[in-house]
Amino acid sequence: MILLIALLAATSPASLDKSCKAGRIAACDELGGRYADGIGVRADVTRAAELFRRACKGGNKDGCADDARMLALGQGQKADPKAALLQLDKMCKDGLDRACGHLGEMLLRGLAGPADAPLGEDLLAKACDKGFGRACSNLASAVYKAVAQREQAETFSLRGCQLGDPAGCAYAGDLYALSGDTVRAAVYLAKACDAGLARGCGGQGMLLMDSGADPKRGRALLQKACDAGDVRSCSALRDLKK
Repeated sequence: MILLIALLAATSPASLDKSCKAGRIAACDELGGRYADGIGVRADVTRAAELFRRACKGGNKDGCADDARMLALGQGQKADPKAALLQLDKMCKDGLDRACGHLGEMLLRGLAGPADAPLGEDLLAKACDKGFGRACSNLASAVYKAVAQREQAETFSLRGCQLGDPAGCAYAGDLYALSGDTVRAAVYLAKACDAGLARGCGGQGMLLMDSGADPKRGRALLQKACDAGDVRSCSALRDLKK
């Protein structure tokens, strides 16, 4: 887990951009993911969609799955969830785990019709088992919201974090914070922040502020997260000024 997060942090957006422009298509998809989630850069869904489309046109299957997800959500382009889900379904049936994970997420959201939680969670679980970290993190959120099973959500979030998804680390940190385990909360929020996820930095900052452990650093982390586009951190900073 430490190695995966460290590698993510070490590969800068600038180096990914250089590689993408040099024709390494996988770098285009990875950079698109950074812009889509705001990891090490300010979130920019239009830029993300452009990069995913470039990766897909270059023959990168993960890029095609990511592009279809953006099409379903209408991020960086006009939404067409029905067309997107057909694309994801075909790619999933062809064995692309990322497509199965995205399809599961879309079915949970009910974007192209009534939500289908059982099928959505099943697809996420299978993609998670195959090593797609984002699916594990999304499943953690779905399970916790649906049945309030914190332990199961914790398992999935830790799996996502282990597979290199900073959102999984952040979600694990949030769960530990809710249960009063501030030590483990701090560890996992720091992992998310170190990987460049603004929400992780914001969560770490709020923890340091609320606990009184290091208010100065906490405020600095909140500001860092706010500058990167994390709405929750910006709201927390405004509250501090009142």
